[in-house]
Amino acid sequence: MALLTHDAIRLAPALLAAALAMPSWAEIPVKIYAQELVDRTAAKHADLLVIVMHVTPPKAEGNVVIASNIGRIGKPGDEDDLRVIATGKPNLEVGHGGARYEVELVLRDVAGETIGALGLVWPYKAGQDKAAFERKAEAIRDALAKRILNTANLMDPYPFERLATTRTTAQKWVDEIQQAHAEVRVLALRAPAAGSPELVVLGSTFGRHGKKADADDLKILTATRPATGIYSNGKRFGVDLQLRDAAGRTVGTMNVGYAYKAGDDEASLLAKAERLRDDLQKRIASGETLGDLDP
Repeated sequence: MALLTHDAIRLAPALLAAALAMPSWAEIPVKIYAQELVDRTAAKHADLLVIVMHVTPPKAEGNVVIASNIGRIGKPGDEDDLRVIATGKPNLEVGHGGARYEVELVLRDVAGETIGALGLVWPYKAGQDKAAFERKAEAIRDALAKRILNTANLMDPYPFERLATTRTTAQKWVDEIQQAHAEVRVLALRAPAAGSPELVVLGSTFGRHGKKADADDLKILTATRPATGIYSNGKRFGVDLQLRDAAGRTVGTMNVGYAYKAGDDEASLLAKAERLRDDLQKRIASGETLGDLDP
C-alpha cells in the first residue's frame, strides 16, 4: 500500500469533510420519463433499430429530440419532423441505401392530443410489406399514448423522487388493470410509502412514483363520496376514490380516468370506477403491501 505524502495527510480532513457534505447521489443523473418510455419500447421490440421522440418542451421555443436510443438529445426538429406534427400525415421512407424503413408519425397523449412526432426505424429488404411497418408504428405510438398524460409529463424526472422504487405491488396491479380494461386511460394508486406517513404515488400509468399527494388528493382520504372532474380539454373523465384494504380500512386513494366527450353518461363512468376500485380492494391485505417491492 502506498504511503500518504505530507500534503495528502494535511488535506485529508478537508477532503473527507467535503465528501461527507456532498449527497451520495449528487453525480448520478436522473433521466426523464420520455427516455424511460423509449427504453421500455426498445427493450420490448428487439427488431426496432431507432426510436426518437421530437417534442417541444413546456416553455421552450422549438421542437427538439427529448428522448431516443441513438442520442442526439436536444437536436432541433427539421422540416420533415415539423410537417408531421402540423399535418398529422406520417413520413414514410426507405433509406440507408435501401436497408432501412422509417416511419415518422404524430406522437399523442392519453387524450389523443398531438404532442410531437415519433420516429421509428426497422431493418428493411426490398419487397417487404411496408404497410406492416406502418401498422407496427401505429401500435407502438398508441401504446405509448396510454402512458403519457401530456407534454409536461414527458419531461418529469424518472423516477420522480430519486429514492422512490418504480417496481411496487401497486405498479404491478396498475399494469394488470390497464391490460385487462382497455377503457381505462389513466390510473394511479396513492398510499404511504414504507417508513413514511405521507401519501405518495406508488403505482400509475404516467410515472411520478414517489410524488407527494396534493391538497385535493388528501381530501379524498376523508371524503364521504368520490370526486369527479373533466380534464384534458374535455376529453377525459376523472374519478378520485378512497382506497381501502380487504378489512375496510382506508389505506390510500385511487384515481381513474376514462375517455370522455360532451354528453357521455357520467354516472355510468363513476359506477365503472367504483366497481374497479371494489375489485382491487379485495386483493389488498393492508396498506403496506401496496408499496412492497415486486420484482
